[in-house]
Amino acid sequence: MSHRFFLQPHVFLCRGKRHWVILDVNRDKYLCVDRRQFEALGPSLKGWEGSGCTAAPASENAGALADDLLSLGILSERAADAKDALPTAYPLPTEAIDPDLPVPSRRSFCTRAGAFFASSARASRELRGQRFQLIVESVRARKSRNAGRALLSDFERARSLVSVFDRLRWYYPRSYLCLFDSLALIHFLARFGVFPDWVFGVTADPFEAHCWVQAGNVVLNDTVERVSAFTPIMSI
Repeated sequence: MSHRFFLQPHVFLCRGKRHWVILDVNRDKYLCVDRRQFEALGPSLKGWEGSGCTAAPASENAGALADDLLSLGILSERAADAKDALPTAYPLPTEAIDPDLPVPSRRSFCTRAGAFFASSARASRELRGQRFQLIVESVRARKSRNAGRALLSDFERARSLVSVFDRLRWYYPRSYLCLFDSLALIHFLARFGVFPDWVFGVTADPFEAHCWVQAGNVVLNDTVERVSAFTPIMSI
């Protein structure tokens, strides 16, 4: 192919055994593309040479795929604001918060309950009435503003906050879903100056998407076994 294509900044990539998975944050959509078909397009993508992937033989299907991705706003023919077409690299956790931590004191519940319910209500409100793109941008901007602060300078304090959140969660009237629970926890921890990563992962065969909260090598609201089944596609 003679054309040069550029990956849009709101798009994230993940390589599976038989598919490439594309996350389009602006449209809040995932797209699975046959691996050989996408890798035939690869040499025409900016930054592909750094992906470590071998290009598949050129085919007419690659041209059709390029047209489809251009029409969806995933690719562009303009270099402005583009990023390299590289799969997301993010380390999976090796540890998790111990679910059998001592029960927080009554004082901890009382002093942090307001922050919990405000954070949970905010997450509910955002997921109900706000575009996913704007939620992601807001979380990323807040974290960027606080980039100079230590992520978990007092890890025991962070463990205590997660323990309080988990126990108060029993009293919040909403089904347990990874997107809501991770966003609510992100908002809750931010109120106490803790800014971990919000990680999104996928499996392609069959397709499944999941998200969790992670600080360093520690997953804060899931198990290592569960999240290790997913390949990270975006972290905030």
